[in-house]
Amino acid sequence: MRIHQHVNPLNKKYLVVPPMPQWSKVYAEPFLPLHLDLGSASGRFLLQLAQKNKDWNFLGLEIREPLVERANQWKDELGLANLYFFHGQAHIVLQPLLESLPIGVLQFVSINFPDPWFKRRHHKRRLVTPQLVQTLATYLQPRGKVFIQTDVEELSKNICGLFADNICFQVVDELLEHNPFGILTERENSVIRLGRYIYRTIFERKAEKPCEKRMNNN
Repeated sequence: MRIHQHVNPLNKKYLVVPPMPQWSKVYAEPFLPLHLDLGSASGRFLLQLAQKNKDWNFLGLEIREPLVERANQWKDELGLANLYFFHGQAHIVLQPLLESLPIGVLQFVSINFPDPWFKRRHHKRRLVTPQLVQTLATYLQPRGKVFIQTDVEELSKNICGLFADNICFQVVDELLEHNPFGILTERENSVIRLGRYIYRTIFERKAEKPCEKRMNNN
């Protein structure tokens, strides 16, 4: 399968909110704690995590639809009822996607090697924005974690600055030598082989919930 490595997230075809899944049909146990991976790429990282952690549900969000279709096919072949991949542009679909989930399940978010979009005029295409950070703050459970890793120092500083600027988050681990899962992403393996430094940080959602906006309509 030939897949574009980069797509413009501002292309109008990505600015549409698709129908949300029926989670009772997606997951065997929809109220298990949820790990969300933003930019799940091929899905192999979550496929391994889901096999090793049956007491968690996993959700991958990826903008490239062919990768999502293939990853869901792989998880079906493996019979994984605790994993699902969703296609969409995060800035458009993340809030309605999280709103559709059972209340209280989001416990962990990972952001692995997001596209740095090096040119300044392309910075608006970057995944992590103040709005995305606030959306995570609204739906992530108190003491829930956000793990970020990248081999681009400027991007790491930018992302960590956005989380630090949000009063809902605090740093709990930084300058980590290894990711906390014991499972490497494909990009992570590639970067390690090239001998590049990886910037890893974990933020925690504060327990005080100072900016929770979600209403329980159930």
